[in-house]
Amino acid sequence: MTVRVRFAPSPTGHLHVGGARTAIFNWLFARHHRGKFIIRIEDTDVARSTRGSEQMVLDDLRWLGLQWDEGPDVGGPDAPYRQSERVERYRKVIDELIARNVAYRCYCTEEELEQKRKAAEAAGRPPHYDLKCWIHRRNDDAPHAIRFHVPDDGDVTIDDMIRGQVSWKKESLGDFILMRTDGLPTYNFSVVVDDHDMEITDVIRAEEHLTNTHRQVLIYRALQWDVPRFAHVSLILAQDRTKLSKRHGATSVSAYAEEGFLSDAMVNYLTLLGWSSPDGREVFSRDYAIEHFSLDRVNPAPAVFDPQKFEWLNAQYIHSMSAAELRPLVARFFDAPWLEEGIEVVKTSVHRLTQFREQLRFVIEYAPPDIDRTFAEAVVNELRTNGAPHDPEQFKAMTERLKSATGLKGKALFMPLRLAITGLDHGPELIRAIPLLQHASEVDPTVLSPLERVKRCIR
Repeated sequence: MTVRVRFAPSPTGHLHVGGARTAIFNWLFARHHRGKFIIRIEDTDVARSTRGSEQMVLDDLRWLGLQWDEGPDVGGPDAPYRQSERVERYRKVIDELIARNVAYRCYCTEEELEQKRKAAEAAGRPPHYDLKCWIHRRNDDAPHAIRFHVPDDGDVTIDDMIRGQVSWKKESLGDFILMRTDGLPTYNFSVVVDDHDMEITDVIRAEEHLTNTHRQVLIYRALQWDVPRFAHVSLILAQDRTKLSKRHGATSVSAYAEEGFLSDAMVNYLTLLGWSSPDGREVFSRDYAIEHFSLDRVNPAPAVFDPQKFEWLNAQYIHSMSAAELRPLVARFFDAPWLEEGIEVVKTSVHRLTQFREQLRFVIEYAPPDIDRTFAEAVVNELRTNGAPHDPEQFKAMTERLKSATGLKGKALFMPLRLAITGLDHGPELIRAIPLLQHASEVDPTVLSPLERVKRCIR
């Protein structure tokens, strides 16, 4: 049997990191088992779902590198993949459930249902539907919803692939809505039809959907359809152990992309939120994750999102990449004809792509510092006579000559030299900064050479 999994976002905005983690787990599971990863758009919430939001979610998935095998823009045997385009299919299944005598029309108004809920609460009873329309069947065209009748054998037990055995009693449910008065399906009904039609073998989804499973299994049983395997992934919490939200900072994939995080680092980090590698490693490639991913290594306890750990991990990826690999990524935020050389000089000080601009600011901005005139003249003479050093051997020779010319050595020499050339009292090693400044001045007329910089120190 070919493994088939799906990620089914509601298009109401950018992809949240919690949804992204669920998508990653599905993608890894499919790739590990050489199965299919499917995207389905659950857009029956017409008040909030938009095609614009759908595109944002799909763009976020593409940025993460989670290419799907079937779904929007790909097609496949079960297209279309938008619930809004499958309404006729849902209605046919409703007719089948009514014919099987497990679903019925409910003509109760919202006002009636609210009164019944309040009466049940006042009497200390569960607010289950009182079966009025099940007992007194009607079949006219007045506005109505469609309800599922919970059978006498309505207990359900599943063997969750993450949480183990989970059971629900019939009494925990009342007869529930399958299709609303407006003719649109409810979530619990539509996902069952979709997962059946798309031959989904394994439903890997967020923990918040665990309570929906009872209803869904009953619908599968009523239609005599095979029930997929379920796996419910824990919530992602903030460091204060509350649900991760915007008050904790960025929470969407696109926000982290704009802050300069790498997609490989995000896939790596979100994979670690709940899953542990068999050899304990924290930095790993997608191929490694695909080879070793299994749901039995997913922890059912909530995972804590640690921004500092994520930034550290992102830095590991940046530091391991070549300047040529980083250049097109950095250029989204900051570009220059000397950028690749600049990246090579400062990349070990960078944790996010957006930080390259700040680290390289000394190249494009220079304010002459207040240093000793005699010292500045000695440096100007050195650079005029011998030029800017291009390698460690030339740099060493330059500093030896400056020692002789100024009588300075150690920190007393290198601190004013750094100030004179970079305008800063800290930054990349001079042995690397000076060749960068010289090269940048040769390809970019807005950049001052080391010699021109020091000359400006002489007042």
